[in-house]
Amino acid sequence: MPNQYYCVLLAFLVCAALLPAVKRLARRFHLFDPPGPLKIHSGPIARLGGIAMAAGLLASSGVFLPLTSWKTVMFLFVFSTVWTVGLVDDVRGLPSYFRFCIQMAAGASFWFAGWHLGWFGTPLLDLGATCLFVALVINAFNLLDGMDGLAASMGLLISMGFLMLSARASDATEAIMAASLLGVCAGVLTANAPPATIFMGDSGSTLIGVVLAFLSLNWVRIEPANHSMIVPLIFLGIPLADVVLAVLRRARRRARLFDGDRSHYYDILLRRRWTVGRVLEVSLGATCALVLAGWLSARGILSAGLAAGITLAGLAGAAYFLGSLQLESKPTRNNQQGTSLGSALD
Repeated sequence: MPNQYYCVLLAFLVCAALLPAVKRLARRFHLFDPPGPLKIHSGPIARLGGIAMAAGLLASSGVFLPLTSWKTVMFLFVFSTVWTVGLVDDVRGLPSYFRFCIQMAAGASFWFAGWHLGWFGTPLLDLGATCLFVALVINAFNLLDGMDGLAASMGLLISMGFLMLSARASDATEAIMAASLLGVCAGVLTANAPPATIFMGDSGSTLIGVVLAFLSLNWVRIEPANHSMIVPLIFLGIPLADVVLAVLRRARRRARLFDGDRSHYYDILLRRRWTVGRVLEVSLGATCALVLAGWLSARGILSAGLAAGITLAGLAGAAYFLGSLQLESKPTRNNQQGTSLGSALD
């Protein structure tokens, strides 16, 4: 599909071109992400990069997707709603449970429109599973947005994996959305790569999460008999592992689910005197390996069961080595970017 290359280019150009204006907007209204006990940056940074990302995504998908289709309008509306809630949270702050309810509602919207999981064979249970999956992916990328360039870089690689899958499935919607997301992730990295001069904010990280959740559900929807959810789960292995470990840590210390900590895997590596660049290199190398494993599984070259087993073993081993379930940080109520259990679970 030649349009996918134009999608990447258009999304990249719109996003990158708008970032300077977004920085000026943040300076004018003093919308900065301040340093704090759950932050790794030492000075205030503009946090509205998600505005440029949304513009790039909507420009690209709006040009190449059929806007006469109600399903196209529906999922673009869902993306816009999740992004808007994230933006309001960046500017004014919103209650954690409200944001979580919006994310669950996004999953319900996908389910009613035909993008859903079929794990249980019972509509009510499948609806619940779909909603929780969407909320987990959204929050997983908000958690990753605690270090310069991490969430955007990982989103770029995973969207590239879905773009490769779309070539095999010949699905125009998946190709265009994956290409658009790839473009905006590349665009925001022009200012978000270390040392970052702008943060995506909750609006940017949740936008990446909801689009990747949609692409995962769309992969299953195209050919439910042949397309296993194992492939997207492998792609998303690192973000999902990090959010699940965050939930387990909170349960273990009997803390509120919305309490933040600095025990995410990148926090642990930084405390062990790894540089931001090294953490980013290792994270992206591991993500590339998972995307390759998922793609080989989708092509039938590698057994899906074997790929999933290796992924689980690798992630479990890494978590044990890092001590990701150790309670190293005191729980802190906060409403800050990338430190708590996602945009909803601050």
